[in-house]
Amino acid sequence: MAETKLVRGTMLLTTATFLSRLLGLFFVIPFTAIVGQAGNALYGFGFIPYTVLLSLATLGVPMAVSKFVSKYQALGDYETGYRLLKSGLFFMLINGIIAFSVLFFSAPLVSNWIISDPSELHGNTMEDVVFTIRMVSVALFVVPMMSIMRGYFQGHQSMGPTSVSQVIEQIVRIVLS
Repeated sequence: MAETKLVRGTMLLTTATFLSRLLGLFFVIPFTAIVGQAGNALYGFGFIPYTVLLSLATLGVPMAVSKFVSKYQALGDYETGYRLLKSGLFFMLINGIIAFSVLFFSAPLVSNWIISDPSELHGNTMEDVVFTIRMVSVALFVVPMMSIMRGYFQGHQSMGPTSVSQVIEQIVRIVLS
């Protein structure tokens, strides 16, 4: 029974990852054609600091939540797993607010760190880069809490929500871009 659930969960995550990457491929080609080199440069300028702060905001907590929820579920202590989820969501909300604030308000400084030579702008202005960094910083409110939810469901050995959220996240990224 446990092996079947593991194989099913693995297949779900593998399929979702493949589908998400495939959708990403269909996104990158038209995106590059539409926005050109200047838009692609802006995307890169915003993505780098976002990725760094997202890593700092989550700090591996979703994996820890997954492990502890799994442990407490095996012990039959479902209430502790639920309390762990609630405290994790609160912790991730605080981390998300801090990461958002740091990235949003330090965007002018970060843009100066990223761009050492004005020729790297590819026709954009520094204000464009600052605006892009500020816009991607908004995702730091949502993504850390979403990662905790994924960890919680994975701790319950339920890979369906994680798989579905990966694909939906990629579709939203495509539609909003």
